[in-house]
Amino acid sequence: MRKSLEAVILKNAKADWLNSPIVCVADVNSPLIRNIRTHTFENHLMPEDILPTARVVISYFLPFRKEYALTNSEGIDPSEIWVRLYVDTNKIIEEVNLALVSKINELGYSADFFKGGFDENKIMSRWSQKHIAEAAGLGKFGVNNLLITKVGSCGRFGSVVSDIPVECDLPMTDELCLYKSKGKCGVCIKRCSVKALSLEGYNRKVCYERCLSNEIKYGADVCGKCAVNIPCAFFGVK
Repeated sequence: MRKSLEAVILKNAKADWLNSPIVCVADVNSPLIRNIRTHTFENHLMPEDILPTARVVISYFLPFRKEYALTNSEGIDPSEIWVRLYVDTNKIIEEVNLALVSKINELGYSADFFKGGFDENKIMSRWSQKHIAEAAGLGKFGVNNLLITKVGSCGRFGSVVSDIPVECDLPMTDELCLYKSKGKCGVCIKRCSVKALSLEGYNRKVCYERCLSNEIKYGADVCGKCAVNIPCAFFGVK
């Protein structure tokens, strides 16, 4: 059953700028899910807020291909291609989610996904795809506040909540961030022109202000400078 769900994601997540997706499944009763508000904020949604009968969260990562992502290497403004990657990949995530829900319904189970909601005071989504992905075992957070997966951190996450009985994964234990694992690197900190990143933590407000400025200029609240030209951006992918 799980393979059929992974096949749906693979089929619907095809684009010139994407490498093959990776998929993991979180048990909604796992500690990282039950305690997710401790790591995010008090109004973060729980899986049962999206689907009352929730048993699992199917989380997936869509890795960007290097040749597209690296267009965002130079300067302090996002490249035109990077802006398009963000916007078009969001559309693909919605298509994948709809296809997954349809397949799960076909198998006789229920499913749904986060439709949006952002807390402007906390500057956080009410459904953190990265924290959900961490709980599912897709990766670990780096100094740049990105989730680093086995194929890197340069890409986008999506997820679907369901009551389908499928095998779940355990959270990753190994640190993939070089600074966290070996006490060296910090390239992402140097890449951030607004100094939102430091070894002391992530300044969400400063980062958000830059993204809002870019939305006015380029039509999408993106930046992505900390996601490219860093050691953890790509692991063994094109």
